[in-house]
Amino acid sequence: MLPSFFIAHGAPLLAIENNAYTEALNQLPNLLPRKPRAIVMFSAHWEAFEQMVGTMDAFPTIHDFGGFPQELYEIEYPAKGEREIAEEAFRLLQEAGVPVALNTTRGLDHGHWVILRHMYPDADIPVVALSVNPNLTVTEQYQIGKALSPLREKDVLILGSGGTVHNFSYMNLSESDSATFEWAVQFEDWLQTTLTDWNVEDLANYRTLAPHAEKAVPAYGTEHFVPLVYVMGAADDERTAKRQHMSIRYGSLSHTIWQFGDTK
Repeated sequence: MLPSFFIAHGAPLLAIENNAYTEALNQLPNLLPRKPRAIVMFSAHWEAFEQMVGTMDAFPTIHDFGGFPQELYEIEYPAKGEREIAEEAFRLLQEAGVPVALNTTRGLDHGHWVILRHMYPDADIPVVALSVNPNLTVTEQYQIGKALSPLREKDVLILGSGGTVHNFSYMNLSESDSATFEWAVQFEDWLQTTLTDWNVEDLANYRTLAPHAEKAVPAYGTEHFVPLVYVMGAADDERTAKRQHMSIRYGSLSHTIWQFGDTK
């Protein structure tokens, strides 16, 4: 079985940068025992009340941001879809009692392609795009991921793209090396302990138990945190978690890679 991963997509500029974090993204496929058949991917930038499963013959690239260099708007990531895996994901979610629908019109947003172009620059692995619903409880989100766990047995790589500390109010985008806020580190430290111990009960109550959760995951920005919960649930059968990378830019924007499940 392939592991599942949560990967922070950072700011859109990450797509054209070279740094320690992009190098970690470049090397991430080397952690896998074999090349995935397909990628099933939750993006924080696709919110829906009903769980959506996206499938197309070829996904258009969505440039869902503004005020960045023209180079970013010229990037294309021509990933193909995987209808068989999309239909399998749809069936698994239906059987788990999750309200779900297929989507055949939406492309890949920057939560998808900023990460994927570093991991698989040739866009040679088919993608199934999944929406997120921040209005669900952590327990409900975890169960959606758990329902998709059988896909890992079919060499499907399940990814979640978002951010564990993601609050524009505390970011200094003008200086990439600005001093890191201690509260951001404390939140990440709590999260590392909680995930490594596979303490789903504490995770479900992170808003009251985690230090500085109101800053790390503001009420208006929970969609960036929930992909972590989905992909953790996808490894419920193994319950092993390892933080492969953690760095912080712009004072508080965390770049984290979490692996759930083993690479055997």
